[in-house]
Amino acid sequence: WYVSNTNQKQFAPLEDPGVKSVTKIYNYYKKFGYKTVVMGASFRNTGEIKALAGCDLLTISPKLLEELESNNEEVPPMLSSASAQKSDLQKVELTEAKFRWELNEDQMATDKLSDGIRKFAEDCRKLEKMIADLMSKVK
Repeated sequence: WYVSNTNQKQFAPLEDPGVKSVTKIYNYYKKFGYKTVVMGASFRNTGEIKALAGCDLLTISPKLLEELESNNEEVPPMLSSASAQKSDLQKVELTEAKFRWELNEDQMATDKLSDGIRKFAEDCRKLEKMIADLMSKVK
């Protein structure tokens, strides 16, 4: 999104907006003891993956998995519960109105959330049709 919508066309792994976002989310949830799993996704290169080493889950494409496998360098953890405890993040209390305002102030989040919901709904309709088609063949 940032490459398509800003003048900056490349980011160093630790400066990538997606990496920074996942890092902040991970640190916040771990620091304040939320019982959840953080998953990074949509990687464009192995640098982004290495920058999030230690995250609970990462979805990595086969191409990038092959690149990682062919490189024998050690990948140290960049994220951990211990390092999250040391972060300077402060606990945030949100009302629905404040949440909606904050979301609206972040154009990328607004665009990607609505796009993701539309795509999820479309995929759900496709899956429902596939199941209905399969069920009609069983009868």
